[in-house]
Amino acid sequence: MTTDEDPGSQAQFFVQAGPAYRLEALLGLHVPTTSRRGLKVVALLLLTWVPLIVLSWIAGHAFPGSVEVPFLRDPETNGRLLVALPLLEFAFVIVHISLAVQARSFVDLELIPARQRLDFVAAKAAAIRLRESYLGEGLLLFLAYAAAIGTRLFLDVGTGDSSWERVGKSLTPAGWWHMLVSLPFLYFLILRWAWVIVCWGGFLFQISRLDLQLTSTHPDRAGGLGFLAWGVAAFAPLLTAMSAVVAAGLADGMYHQGLLLKDLKYDVFGYVAVVILIVYAPLLSFLPALSRCRFKGLLDIGKLVWDHDRAFEKKWLEEGADHRQDLVGSP
Repeated sequence: MTTDEDPGSQAQFFVQAGPAYRLEALLGLHVPTTSRRGLKVVALLLLTWVPLIVLSWIAGHAFPGSVEVPFLRDPETNGRLLVALPLLEFAFVIVHISLAVQARSFVDLELIPARQRLDFVAAKAAAIRLRESYLGEGLLLFLAYAAAIGTRLFLDVGTGDSSWERVGKSLTPAGWWHMLVSLPFLYFLILRWAWVIVCWGGFLFQISRLDLQLTSTHPDRAGGLGFLAWGVAAFAPLLTAMSAVVAAGLADGMYHQGLLLKDLKYDVFGYVAVVILIVYAPLLSFLPALSRCRFKGLLDIGKLVWDHDRAFEKKWLEEGADHRQDLVGSP
């Protein structure tokens, strides 16, 4: 449990938490070692990608010839399962360390006044409870299945009318596995990452409402909160995974629908704008505190400069100043 003495010690629970994580612990896949992470990625691929290639091969839809879009020529599915899915898993390693360091830095750098230390602990505990919620992850799982089944079964989303996934209007065995297992796994991981960002953003929002001891002259030019901006870099593996998901969809449009890159420029620009907004949005809650810190700093430094100038003028320029003989040789 988190204690007052170490309020940042359990910050990794923003990532390594929730019912899904407890299931991983039950299966022995929760240990954050390279070998165990690799084993988990292999298990995910055995569950999501391998059955698709096997079922497609049995049905004769894996290689060119029988259908217009065989499985091995589907960049969207292969890119998302073979590239994005492992990256979504490996991102946990970096992000959980980064969030732990950032949470601990609020205390280590003495940004939290002693009288509000318990408020800090309470804010983090509330965010962890939200992250640990069975209802929260249950809703994510429901949304993942709703998106997979809705797009494939009711909206007839697929790769053309003749593909490994569907022949005409009918789903193939591989298509059914894709809809009921592979896609929900991918969507759930994406939604779980979104949930982590929401919980972390809520925690930062609560912290921003405390009486933070910011310093206007801090060299990070952010009042002492520069470590939060540096921490954004830890989301790079996650953003790479999300970019792989989007890029796989765009590649499918270029490869099978004849679209050109210039036709997709607005999709690319829109994706970049949305990603930047999502990653930096949690930091916007500190704008009021930083604005107050800057305004107070300008007033304090302005008064200091005024006092200095008045003392200089009184010593050297006012009538009757008796230090003029010291001008010779004075720096």
